[in-house]
Amino acid sequence: MLTRHPKLKGIVKARQALELIRPGSDSAPETFLRLALTAAGLPEPELQVRVVPGDPHSPAADLGYRKQRVAIQYDGGHHLTREQQSRDNRRDESFNAAGWRYFKFNADDLAGDFRGAVQRVRAALRTL
Repeated sequence: MLTRHPKLKGIVKARQALELIRPGSDSAPETFLRLALTAAGLPEPELQVRVVPGDPHSPAADLGYRKQRVAIQYDGGHHLTREQQSRDNRRDESFNAAGWRYFKFNADDLAGDFRGAVQRVRAALRTL
């Protein structure tokens, strides 16, 4: 559609947005967090980073820097149920047990444009 209708209103913004899409993001806030990290000059994080690479049953974080062992999770509203919190706790423990620095962010961080999140991740990457 973008190539067939080059003069369509909004086409420039649509092309720019397409360049920012990454397969594997589970939500818009995850994407906003990734974009905040890269806009701050940090390297592009991997998406759906598993504790054990290649193991589809291994717990995964939304974003991460595998080489530095930094995992990043965005917890939306569905993470507030008892069942999801139980799964999240097991995931969190897996990353911590494997020696990863593990960060969890939520809507409060999103409301602040992830400024604090970026600072915390930047500090973690600097110390490694």
